[in-house]
Amino acid sequence: MNFKSKLKNILSAALAVSTLLSGFTPITTYAAQVNEYVDPADIWVSANGRTNELDFNATITQETSWCTVCNKDTIMLTYRTPEYTKSGTTALNRGVKFSDGTMVDGKTKGNLDSGRPNQDASYSTYHWTKSICQTCGTINSVDGKDAYGFSRNVYGLNSCDHNFFLDFDNTTYTPYNENYHTTVLKAGRYCQFCKGTKARASEKRESHNFTETVDGQIGNNRFFISEKCDDCGYSTSEYVTAKSVVSSYYGNADNKSHTVTVSDLSDSGVHTSIRYGTSAGKCNLTSAPNYTDAGYYPVYYEISYKYQGETMTENGVSYVWLLEDKKDDNNGGTVIVLPEKHEHDYRYLETVAPSCDNLGYERWQCDGCGNL
Repeated sequence: MNFKSKLKNILSAALAVSTLLSGFTPITTYAAQVNEYVDPADIWVSANGRTNELDFNATITQETSWCTVCNKDTIMLTYRTPEYTKSGTTALNRGVKFSDGTMVDGKTKGNLDSGRPNQDASYSTYHWTKSICQTCGTINSVDGKDAYGFSRNVYGLNSCDHNFFLDFDNTTYTPYNENYHTTVLKAGRYCQFCKGTKARASEKRESHNFTETVDGQIGNNRFFISEKCDDCGYSTSEYVTAKSVVSSYYGNADNKSHTVTVSDLSDSGVHTSIRYGTSAGKCNLTSAPNYTDAGYYPVYYEISYKYQGETMTENGVSYVWLLEDKKDDNNGGTVIVLPEKHEHDYRYLETVAPSCDNLGYERWQCDGCGNL
C-alpha cells in the first residue's frame, strides 16, 4: 500500500471519528424497527452547515452491510434524516442526489430546495442517508469506490419504501377549563427508518369525556363524587350531604301517642328511606312505633341513602321516654320512672374505615336498650 493510500485511510478514519464526536443524535437504537416514534419535524435542531444539521436530526442505527474497503460484511453506523423541501417534492426529481447539491452525475450542482420543517418545508417521502464502517472508518463505503459519496462526508438521497411505512395516531388532549379540553389531532403514516412523517393535523375544542365515580362515606354523612376526563385527565370532585336526624321524644304520659321525629337534611338528589324496629337488627316497619303508657322505649332505625346508584346504610337508635305524671305524697312533684338496669348485650353493627379527616372506628349497639 503506497503512502497516499495510507494517508487517505487515516484521514477517512479521523473524519469518521470527528463526525461521531460532533454529531448529536436525538434517537439512537440498534434497529430502526424498534425505534420509539418521534416526528423529527417536531424536534428539529438547526446547525451550522448542511451535513451537521442532517447529523443532528438523524435516526441512527447499526446495521450489517458489505464494505467495499474491508471487502466483507461489517457493522455500519447508518444515519437517516427525512428530506424536507419547500415544494414538497424530492430534489432527486431535479437530478440532485447529494446533500452538498451535487447531481447524479457527480459533477454538476443543482437546487436542493431545502427548508425548515413545520415552517417552510414539508416531507418529500425521501430521506438522506450516510453510513460509516465501524471497522475501517470509511464514510459511505457501501456505495463503492467509484461513487461520488465514497469517503466523503455527504448524504445521498433514497426513497422511503412504502412497505416500511406505519400508521400512527398521535392525538393529544390538553385541559382548557372545567368544561372543555383542546384536542390536537395528528394522524398519518411514517417511515420506520428515517421517521419522516406524512400527517394531517387539526386542533379543536371539545367537551370533557367524564367518567363519574360515587363513593358512599357513611361515617362522614356524605357521598363523594369524583369525575375524571378519560381523554385529558382533568378531574373534579364534590360532596353531597346524606344526613337524617332522628330525634327522641321526652315528655309526660298524657294518654296520647308519641314517637320519634325524623328530619331529612340530605342534599337534592339523595333518596332517603327509613325502616324502624323494636329491637336491633330487625327494622322492618315503615313507620315509627307509637307509645302511650309511661316508660322508656328504644326505637331502632335503619336509614338507606341512595345517590346515582350508590347506596349506603346508617343504623341507630332513638328513644321515646314518657314520664308518669303522678304526685309524690311528700314533695308533690312528678315521679320519673327510670328504665330498669340491665347488663348491656352489645351487637356489632358496622366498621367505618379511617380517612384523611377521621379515625376509623366500629359501631356496636346494645340489643336490649339500644345504647351505642
